[in-house]
Amino acid sequence: MATLKEIADKLNVSITTVSRVLNFDTTLSVGDDIRKQIIETASDMNYKTPRNRMRLKSRNKPNIAVIHWYNSSEEVDDPYYIQIRRGIEQLAAKSNINTLLIYKGDHGYQLEGLSDMQGIICIGKFSNEQIDAFLHISPNIVFVDSSPNEELFDSIVIDFHTAVREILTYLLNQGYKKIGYIGGIEYIGNNIRLGERRELVFRDYLFQRGKLDSDFIHVGNFSCESGYNLMKQALEKPKRAEVYFCASDAIAIGALRAIHEAGLKIPEDIGITGFNDNPMSQYTYPPLSSVHVYTEFMGEQALESLVGRIEGRTLPIKKVVPTKIIIRDTLK
Repeated sequence: MATLKEIADKLNVSITTVSRVLNFDTTLSVGDDIRKQIIETASDMNYKTPRNRMRLKSRNKPNIAVIHWYNSSEEVDDPYYIQIRRGIEQLAAKSNINTLLIYKGDHGYQLEGLSDMQGIICIGKFSNEQIDAFLHISPNIVFVDSSPNEELFDSIVIDFHTAVREILTYLLNQGYKKIGYIGGIEYIGNNIRLGERRELVFRDYLFQRGKLDSDFIHVGNFSCESGYNLMKQALEKPKRAEVYFCASDAIAIGALRAIHEAGLKIPEDIGITGFNDNPMSQYTYPPLSSVHVYTEFMGEQALESLVGRIEGRTLPIKKVVPTKIIIRDTLK
């Protein structure tokens, strides 16, 4: 387990800078590259602040609920959320904290008998009605991958705007002129449709540069099967993009299969990049380029934030975790 000094020495920055970045001090004037390097190095070296190490271990087996906006089958199709959950559960196991995992059921969430829960971590997106129900269990709630009310709740999110702009900038700089998008629609419950953030940023970024072609945009859901079917449809069109940005690695893996079946070469004939960089992405053929999201770190940060709320902190905190582009063999 690393110390602040070891991280600072490795990156040749001051201990103060490392400390302020890891405590998400938004007043610190430091470049995004340095912030990313510090967070990546801290994650790789399994850093925990002394205060949080003591605090997490000092409690007598607190009970927390981890509420998932997916059901168990949907979670398997999207490893992004599995990795977040693993981050929570692994740190909880090391920290003497009991976790109870609650998946979405056919008729919502079974919340009976949870009166002994001291806090809740909510993974995903939830309606106002659902959040009100969670508040009846505990006022200590932390959201991961959404930030429904920053005046009330802690949240751990990534900067989708920066992440999508960075990968699109890279593609344009590589000489790609026709850029496509394969994504999914998200729903809360059965009828509340969410605007997909990656698609919105994609459209705006390319429109501002005169590069947007709506014929290259295909939307289904966040699964390998959907990626496969959407890419097949894209390849059947009279014209196609030179490269496709996929909103998740699961979508990208399905798209890769469709491209292979069509007899096209990757990346010579068509390029692909995913989003999330799940553990299997480096083992696809060819290895998948992706936007790396520090999912387990997000889960750890959610648990640490929840412990702070349980111990009496009332000021809500929003933590924005950076991402990193990973270039492999599916791009030129």
